Amino acid sequence: MIRLNRMRILIGYERRLQMRYMRKLSDATKMTSVITGMPRGSSQQNQVEIGAIELAEVKEAYREVLFELRSMRGELEELLPYLDNPDDIGIMRLRYMDGFDLKDIPGAVCLSERAMFYHLARAERTLARMFPEKVSLQ
Repeated sequence: MIRLNRMRILIGYERRLQMRYMRKLSDATKMTSVITGMPRGSSQQNQVEIGAIELAEVKEAYREVLFELRSMRGELEELLPYLDNPDDIGIMRLRYMDGFDLKDIPGAVCLSERAMFYHLARAERTLARMFPEKVSLQ
C-alpha cells in the first residue's frame, strides 16, 4: 500500500537522518585526541565507543527509512504511467521518487507554484481514485 502522507514524512526524515549521519561522521574525525591518548578532561566514558554506537544507530535508522521508501517508490513507479498528464507524472516523480522539496519543484518544471500544487494534488487524487486498494492519501 502506498501511503502518500507517510512517504512525505519519510522523505523529510531521510534528509534529517542524512544530515545527522554526516554530523556524527564529522564528530568521529574529531576524536583523534582520544585515540592518541592525549589528556581530554574528566570524562569517564569512552568517547570512541559512544561515537561508534551513535553512528551505528543513525545508520540503521537511515537504512530502515530507505527500505520503506524503496518499497513504496517501487509500487508508485508502476502506477505513474496511468496518469494521463505528463506534468502530473513529472511532478509526482520529482516529489515522491526523487524527494524534492515543494519549493524546488516549480523551478524544475517551469511552472508557477500554484500550478505545481494543482498538478500534484490532481495526480494524488487521481491515483487514489483509480487504485483505492493501493494508494492512500492519508
